[in-house]
Amino acid sequence: MGNSRQLQLELDAEKERNRLLLDIVNAIPEPIVAKNWDGNFIFVNKHVAQLYGTTQAAMIGKEDSFFTGNKEHGKLFKESVQGIMRRFKSEMVYEESVDSNTGEIRYFNSLKIPFKNSRDELNIAVIARDITEITEIKNQAEFNAKRLNYVLEVSGEGMWDWNMQTNVVFQNKRWEEITGVKHSEKSIEEFQNCILEEDRNYVFKSLNALIEHNAPYDIEFRFKHPSGKIIWIWDRGQVIEFDEQGKPVLLVGIMQDITQQKINQLKIESMAFHDDLTKLANRALLNDRLQLALEHSKRSKQCGAVLFVDLDHFKTINDSYGHKTGDELLVIVADRIKSLANEGDTVARFGGDEFVFVLNDLHTNPLKAALKAENIANQIREAICQKISIKLEKNSDIDCFITASIGITILDSTIETAARLLQLADLALYQVKKNGRNDCAVFDPVMQKQFDYTMRLEIEMRNSLKQGDFVLYYQPQYNFEKKIVSAEALIRWIHPEMGLISPGDFIPIAEETNLILPMGNWVLTQACQQLKKWQANPKTKHLSLSVNVSAKQIWQKNFVPDLKKIILDSEIDFSKLVLEVTESVVLGDIKEVVMKLNELVSFGLTFSLDDFGTGYSSLGYLKNLPINELKIDQSFIRDLLVDKSDLIMVKSVIDLSKNFNLIVVAEGIEEEAHFEYLKQFGCDIYQGFYFSRPVPIAEFNLLIC
Repeated sequence: MGNSRQLQLELDAEKERNRLLLDIVNAIPEPIVAKNWDGNFIFVNKHVAQLYGTTQAAMIGKEDSFFTGNKEHGKLFKESVQGIMRRFKSEMVYEESVDSNTGEIRYFNSLKIPFKNSRDELNIAVIARDITEITEIKNQAEFNAKRLNYVLEVSGEGMWDWNMQTNVVFQNKRWEEITGVKHSEKSIEEFQNCILEEDRNYVFKSLNALIEHNAPYDIEFRFKHPSGKIIWIWDRGQVIEFDEQGKPVLLVGIMQDITQQKINQLKIESMAFHDDLTKLANRALLNDRLQLALEHSKRSKQCGAVLFVDLDHFKTINDSYGHKTGDELLVIVADRIKSLANEGDTVARFGGDEFVFVLNDLHTNPLKAALKAENIANQIREAICQKISIKLEKNSDIDCFITASIGITILDSTIETAARLLQLADLALYQVKKNGRNDCAVFDPVMQKQFDYTMRLEIEMRNSLKQGDFVLYYQPQYNFEKKIVSAEALIRWIHPEMGLISPGDFIPIAEETNLILPMGNWVLTQACQQLKKWQANPKTKHLSLSVNVSAKQIWQKNFVPDLKKIILDSEIDFSKLVLEVTESVVLGDIKEVVMKLNELVSFGLTFSLDDFGTGYSSLGYLKNLPINELKIDQSFIRDLLVDKSDLIMVKSVIDLSKNFNLIVVAEGIEEEAHFEYLKQFGCDIYQGFYFSRPVPIAEFNLLIC
């Protein structure tokens, strides 16, 4: 009986020790488990159950993936413990697991100890330590170190520090690479000797200001690399440690090679103030230079000048040979203009084919300054008009010849702004173009009055087109028997306040502003209505009517359909309608122009080539343009009696026209002798003041009767 009680006491004591051991194991806040050969749990402490979000009892007999859902992970755990049990040697393993409660990955240092149970079966005990926080700190530290190294590598910064007490200076490898100076006791002295002499004083002053007054040290300076190359250095530093007296102890800084940035900065500045193609000053820099020139003129009492240069018919070359050829021509012209500039002058590309030349200190007398400016303008014109050879593709060359028109304004104290200078030079240029181009002119107040008049005409013309202030006059055309066979419709502007305005004043403005387009349609419509009335009258149904068509009208995309509609809507016999075109029509796409005219000829219209001999006269036009009538310009007829060359010219044109089976019309006949000569030469139709001026329709009808 006593032995049984003793045995029971011993069993109870053993159970108590086991419970105590289990309580201790469960109290440990780290994973402790045991697994069998299949990787199933045979023991887990409370911490593991909490980590997997279950109970200890529920985990027995199951493996990790039952709780984590990660079979691949579970397989790795199983292979790991089987390998250790097979080797039957304790191992320390670094591994990770998933917290089923939060989904967070946890990291562990696990001691895995193989053992055999009472049935001699292989098992394994695992005592793990959660090192997640330590791992994250370590990973963050490694990441920060990599990031710092990466930043320094990308930024290309050299580092230095200077201990003021020991006078020891440290530089990193990148500092040596930038400066080309190897770290040594004399490296600072060598470095300072390589600073460009012009910048050395600035560097020393900035460094002393940092040391003595803790002033910001952030400077750029030039440095001669031992290789001989001049580089730009950006150096920054600060005091990071002071002694008890407030004196600097440790200076730390970083430097960068900013040579490429400086080069790029210069390029950007050049692009901002210089034309990319010609490298001349652009508008922004020109405006600045003009303002400086004005201020200089006021101080010095010297007159300068502004020359506004425009290339004549540049568009023709650009369109004919392409923009690349046009660009090369502009570069050559820019170089020729620049070669005439003196120090202090400015040559700028204003835009397209326009250049501006700013001259300073020509003379105290404005008239003498103007003479000098005009002389320089003529030098520019002479330089530009010299032959320009340009290589095309396939090694072929072309020789270009181009002229220039130049407007000049004198720069003196009476002009206040750069914009006004350019405006006045542009007005002078406008006058040159109006007078025929390839010349120069100095601005005078008369030009301003002319410009103001022109601007007023443009505004009034727009209003008059709406108000119906335009009318058609008709100039009769005669045969050799002096009988009226046709007429030319001519637009006239009768302004309610300004009266009858000359076509020579408003037609060029209409061309420049494209008002010629609605004006041309109005003229054609009115002419067709008049032709319809003539065709309804037996006395006038034989008459033909000529109407001028602007080259700009023909160049319009919808010229043909629009013109057909006007004619068809008028319900006329359009075989009696003649459309007069000038040689300027060939400045457009000649193939497209010919195609349009041929289409209208097929439609039933006839064309007359007006002002023959004054423009781009070429036998090719007579061959290619579908015309059946040619008008000899009045300038040849006017001097027919006094200029033998004009006499020969007129006879030759008439003979030539006969060879081409063209009807010849002579305009500008003012005397009986003109008529007699032309009749003798075989001219077909005669027009001029000798017979009649252009007259309103009522007067024209009286001439017929």
